[in-house]
Amino acid sequence: MIRFATLAALAALTLPLAAQDIQVFGGKGERAASTMVFFSDKPEGGISLSHGQPAWRDEYNAMLPQLAGKMHRLGKDWWTTFDNSMKLTIGGAELPAGSWFCGLEVNDAGVFHLVFLDSSKAMKEGVMPFMPATWKPEHKVPLVLHKDKLQAVVEKMTMEIKGDAKQAELTLSWGKHVLHADVKVHLAGNGQGEAKGAEKKDGDKKDAKPAK
Repeated sequence: MIRFATLAALAALTLPLAAQDIQVFGGKGERAASTMVFFSDKPEGGISLSHGQPAWRDEYNAMLPQLAGKMHRLGKDWWTTFDNSMKLTIGGAELPAGSWFCGLEVNDAGVFHLVFLDSSKAMKEGVMPFMPATWKPEHKVPLVLHKDKLQAVVEKMTMEIKGDAKQAELTLSWGKHVLHADVKVHLAGNGQGEAKGAEKKDGDKKDAKPAK
């Protein structure tokens, strides 16, 4: 009886350990990046977008109608990341400066949105890119789907932000489809902030120093 009880106790101790075995996934992978940095006589700010590149499969075309009403992982492996040091307006929606993790949402009407999760908060809460049901995005911006716009298939997902200090654009190309949004960059001196050395308007005369 003693031996049996001892074996039973040992078995009871080892069962929880077996249930807690941790498997490791991942490893070396490719990531694409798109960056814009703005300068005058000094650095004015920057935007950087980085993501994994899943391969396109033709069967994904039939899955497009099934995307509605859900949030979806975007990219491959680790999070798609988006860093901006100035306020942006993307697709008419404002995005404050920050470091973000990104996913994709398609609402019930079939409208695509890029969703933004505060990266520091997500890390502290253990939120992962392959668990969209647990996401609580702080911001989302609308994207316009141009279905079958491209003649040649984009084999690996490609995200790009490009343009200038007055007007830029964000695109996501995959298969023959493109998701697009106009981007306004809020920098001083580009028509969306107070220009350097700008003269004060008549209504601002009360702020001027009195003449000696």
